[in-house]
Amino acid sequence: MTDITAIVPLDLGYRPKDILDKAIRLADAAEKANVRMVFGLNDRGTRIDRELKKRLEGFTTSTIVLGKLDYDSVNMSALRNLAFSAVESEYLVLLDVDIWPDFQILQKYQEKIGSGHRPFYFLPCLYLTEAGSRHLAKQAKDTAALTAKYFSFSRKEFLHLASPSSITVMQSRDYHAIGGFNVSFVGHGYEDFDFMLRLAARYDEVHTSPDFLTRGSARSPLFATGFKRDLGRICFDPLLEKDFVYHLHHEKAPTSRFYAARTDNFERFAAIHSSFVEGADRDDPTLISEFLMHCRQSGKNINDYSILFENKPGHIDRYDTFRRRLRFLLP
Repeated sequence: MTDITAIVPLDLGYRPKDILDKAIRLADAAEKANVRMVFGLNDRGTRIDRELKKRLEGFTTSTIVLGKLDYDSVNMSALRNLAFSAVESEYLVLLDVDIWPDFQILQKYQEKIGSGHRPFYFLPCLYLTEAGSRHLAKQAKDTAALTAKYFSFSRKEFLHLASPSSITVMQSRDYHAIGGFNVSFVGHGYEDFDFMLRLAARYDEVHTSPDFLTRGSARSPLFATGFKRDLGRICFDPLLEKDFVYHLHHEKAPTSRFYAARTDNFERFAAIHSSFVEGADRDDPTLISEFLMHCRQSGKNINDYSILFENKPGHIDRYDTFRRRLRFLLP
């Protein structure tokens, strides 16, 4: 048994069949890799909750911790804390149910932490289209082929690259030290950035700046500004190694209360981290200069990473069906 545990929050109140199928896929992969997996489930007492619990009984390396959460919407923070209550290993990985199970990558970065390279890692995450998800399912043992497509500027398999993402490999003692996830973040958004900033601040890796709370987004991870710039810097090593986790496609409920909470959650996030808004402007408000320097210091050829500079606005060319392209153009 490896000395790492993956924790995954589950709430079957929305897209239940999709989440159930992906949870079973994760449990099966963890079993084969001999990795501990803990699911934190908001048990609503439904038929599909009972089905999930029954099917997970067949896996020896997976555990399910049950809670009956009384919140207006899904609370991923509370579910992660619930799952963490059953963690006994020295190392921990924060996973989402939509992540393709590649435990070899996760163990690689656990070993780097154990060797003293860094105290924790945020791993870059490529969000896949439906076509990209099908490709991965058909060639389950060949994520390298998908990575090669990304660096060759292929479009149809990918929506965007999240760097940083919330997929975190860390020491379990740090989860305790920073108090876990903040359960006041209910619904979608910013509970992960809040956790990541507190973890990074524990190791003095967060820097003040006037634009720290900038909400701007960018296609290229190297054009990140504000707090995403500070967190994105921590992803440089995995980016140079071309190590990614993959987020499988799923449909969103356009009017879901879960997603509608994002604005309120940002206001909460901004209030908590307002102390980082100070100091002088950066010479480079993005990560471009720092990445070039890191690349040079690591002996890497910058031409091998051209895709990371691609910052074309919108992503109509990344929609893999005519219907999705039309929906993007005619909202």
